[in-house]
Amino acid sequence: MTNQAVLSEGRYLLFLDILGFSKLVETKSVQEVYGVIDESLKAFGYWERMNGLFKTIYFSDTFVFYQDPKGYANWAFLDIYAIGAMLLSALLAKGIPARGAISFGEFEVELDTTGRHQLYFGKALIEAYRAEQAEKWIGITVLPSAWMPYEQTNPGSVVSWEREGTWLKRGDNVLLLNPFIKLRGWYDLFLVGEIPTPYSLYDEPAFPNDILAFKFIREQAESYAAKNDFMSPAAVKYHVTLNFLRKVLGDDIYRWGEEASLPENF
Repeated sequence: MTNQAVLSEGRYLLFLDILGFSKLVETKSVQEVYGVIDESLKAFGYWERMNGLFKTIYFSDTFVFYQDPKGYANWAFLDIYAIGAMLLSALLAKGIPARGAISFGEFEVELDTTGRHQLYFGKALIEAYRAEQAEKWIGITVLPSAWMPYEQTNPGSVVSWEREGTWLKRGDNVLLLNPFIKLRGWYDLFLVGEIPTPYSLYDEPAFPNDILAFKFIREQAESYAAKNDFMSPAAVKYHVTLNFLRKVLGDDIYRWGEEASLPENF
């Protein structure tokens, strides 16, 4: 397909995997595994209802959140990265670590000729799957196929939003997404005393999710550090993610995120 055809026929999608799912199945009860999947699907279902233009495909430990109407649009990029961030935050708030990638391109969702089976495939799915598998952290990457069409119609936006803490741009042109949109967005209001406590009741569920998700990442990293475990595959994911959050949030918002989860505030 030509570039113009891809733009008119493509879709945005988020490919997201629950991390450690095999171990979860092997070590936990059926009811506990069911609970993790159910909580995850609730988060995706919430955004399906709220947005109305994205749908979810689920299998085992994998979720594909995709744009239903075909064709590039500015709104679709803005929605997929913002919803992706809040989905990850919602999962982390429940203690469910996940990793994903956002892409744009060919993605087909059809029924087979019997009408009994859903078929889904496409280059955007392969690209996002390979990108997600290559990462060693807990987070979402935004691939060039996803952000470059928006940048072409809105020059300078990617750099501008990086300055604001929306993401960090890596040397390979991949964006590392800040999952804590509300924590970042409400900081200026906090400075002027307009964010009331308890934070658990403010801007539900997104803001409390950010606070709990941030706490989960910190506590997991601290638990590995307490055992002097900095190099195991599981530990690396949390240490890398925490270092990323220190940089993308900055010292002041990072400190506020720590304080926000204290019992007297939350």
